[in-house]
Amino acid sequence: MAPPQKRQRENTVADIKLRTLDASSPQLLELINKRFGEQAELIRLTEQRILGELQERINNMSLEMQQLIGRVQQLEEEAAEVKSLKAKLMSMEANWNSKLQVQVNEAIAADLRIHGVPCMEGENLNALFTTLCATLGSDPAPKLRDIFRVRQRSANSTVDPIIIAKLEHVREKIALLKLIADYRRTKKQQLSLTQLGFESHVPFYVNEQLTKAHYDIFKEAMKMKKLNMLRAVYTRRSLVHVRVTGREGYICIGSMPELLSLRADNALSQPEQGFRNE
Repeated sequence: MAPPQKRQRENTVADIKLRTLDASSPQLLELINKRFGEQAELIRLTEQRILGELQERINNMSLEMQQLIGRVQQLEEEAAEVKSLKAKLMSMEANWNSKLQVQVNEAIAADLRIHGVPCMEGENLNALFTTLCATLGSDPAPKLRDIFRVRQRSANSTVDPIIIAKLEHVREKIALLKLIADYRRTKKQQLSLTQLGFESHVPFYVNEQLTKAHYDIFKEAMKMKKLNMLRAVYTRRSLVHVRVTGREGYICIGSMPELLSLRADNALSQPEQGFRNE
């Protein structure tokens, strides 16, 4: 078997020229310059390609950034619109609640709340109201739209149900409350059950009917009065008015926080006349 022959590298024309040319010959320099030129052109083309790709990516990123900025601006506008709508809804709700409160107050503006009168089987509340008015000197008695006892929340309650008297006109309610106030002032005593035909001197009370919210305000105000924080408490047109101890003038209380803020010595309103609610 013949020994393997070593493969000879085929010489290119350029290699042959390089070996055959003298190092200082112009042909060699021209060939080297040509090689450098080819490499420089290749580098230039590569740079252009890379720079083009980078520029394309930058442009794409810039476009995406502009789209994101536009989206953020749109979201900000939508958020501002939602905030504006929320403010409008809150304003509408406040106005609606205010109108509802006015309507509720108007619905009970001519109502009286009588408590402390024993509940008797077969009682005639209309006759009882007529007797009360005659005792106070209101004859004939004001016309009633209705009179009834409030249903008890618990069947086991020992407290007699409150009587609600619905008069036809607010002015008649005011006139009757004035007669009650004059009676208390001149007689130096509260109304008692004897004036209704009962054999008892236990007092009973006739006050303006209040909404639940204003009745809670009234009860809290009476607690503050017992603590000498308030000098006087009364109601007028189904609203609670108070006078702070050591201060002049009365304040119309519209909410529980407003009443409690008096402890922080808030500013006082102008005095207003009304009927005392004891």
